[in-house]
Amino acid sequence: MSDTTLGPRTGSQRRLITSTLLGTTIEFFDLYIYSLAAGLYFAHLFFPSASPTVGVIASFGTLAAGFLARPLGGIVGGHFGDRYGRKKVLVASMLIMGISTFVVGVLPTYETIGMWAPILLISARIAQGLGAGAEWGGGVLMLVEHMRQDRRGFWGSIVAVGTWIGICIGTLFFAALTRLPDDVQQWAWRAPFIASAALVLVGLWIRIGVSETPIFVLADKEAKTAKRERLPLAELFQMHKKAMLIAVCVALGPGTYQLYVTFATSYAKMLNLDMSTILLFHFANGIFAIAATLFFGWLSDLTGRRIMLIGGSVLVIPAMYMLFWSLNEGRLSLVMVSLIVLEIGHSMVNGPLGAFLAERFETTARYTGVSIAYQVGAGAIAGLGPLIATTILANAGGPPNVYGVPLIAVVMGILISIGAWVAPEMTRKPLPDKNRVVETSHRAEAV
Repeated sequence: MSDTTLGPRTGSQRRLITSTLLGTTIEFFDLYIYSLAAGLYFAHLFFPSASPTVGVIASFGTLAAGFLARPLGGIVGGHFGDRYGRKKVLVASMLIMGISTFVVGVLPTYETIGMWAPILLISARIAQGLGAGAEWGGGVLMLVEHMRQDRRGFWGSIVAVGTWIGICIGTLFFAALTRLPDDVQQWAWRAPFIASAALVLVGLWIRIGVSETPIFVLADKEAKTAKRERLPLAELFQMHKKAMLIAVCVALGPGTYQLYVTFATSYAKMLNLDMSTILLFHFANGIFAIAATLFFGWLSDLTGRRIMLIGGSVLVIPAMYMLFWSLNEGRLSLVMVSLIVLEIGHSMVNGPLGAFLAERFETTARYTGVSIAYQVGAGAIAGLGPLIATTILANAGGPPNVYGVPLIAVVMGILISIGAWVAPEMTRKPLPDKNRVVETSHRAEAV
């Protein structure tokens, strides 16, 4: 039988959706406020002895450190999520993210404690990356494994919607901050980091009441009955090497926002453009992204994932060149148009991605596979984007010599397209499962 009928009751379903949405909202709120603070404030607060450009590179280096930690978080979270359940890991990941983000908000600066300031900043950022590494994959599976197979693209896109809600909230905070006097901004940047704690408490309260996915419960019961030891990481690389490579390539897609949001915001500041306007553009584009992500996730259930992924990755490339040309020329209306086109391409990849990755792996290694693929592709590799882009810019002589940066998007687009082209199309088919069919909803709920 197929898993089309699997699904929790209505009240439980609402709690599940809210929990998943809040988890990814918190994850990307934490990430985005750190990204903006790194580009706007951390250079002179934590690396004051460096030149402005080198200080920004160092700040983005701390951002990259968190991204490099995310695959390790994905490995650890995936292992425990495949062995002991998705829910337990998701509770732990939210707690780790919340504590580490709060710590960044109360850290003393270089002026107060010297070299300990950047050391503690990097440590908090790495902890944040570890927690985030376990969050995204688990959130995707809580929805994809609970819901009907013919709507996996739509439900998987809910996780991506949470990323944009987090980015929009973070953008509003910093749009308000940049309107304050400079001396006030030197301490007011801490407010969103401290406020993140409230989101975490609400998220934990909701998440604790969510049920485990029926498909995992059945797989776990089968493994215990057969007295079979499960090592998800070993199973992943024994049975899913090709799937893993494909998944990592396609998972690069969401990382393009690191160029057109994170790096482009820092670049706009170098050009002395009005930061409040740029941040409001990002906020408006984020609102558009919420609708676009849901739409393309839904559309992928009708057209298949492949056409969405390839089309989106190609569309991003010319739009990236248009964005940086518009910034150099100071044509803010064209900047907004470029951001919208970029977001259409980004959402064509980001919307179907959750379902696409979940469809690559079997239940007993799915959390590990999805987490590692996403955290290596969209995390560790794509997370280096702002650092690489700033280095390219510095080597080119600084503004306006920015046109080497979009080459990063060209390379990513090629890899995404190859991965999507060679991957089996699994739209509307049951999730892969070894030697077992998925049970009907009645037996799943009974278990």
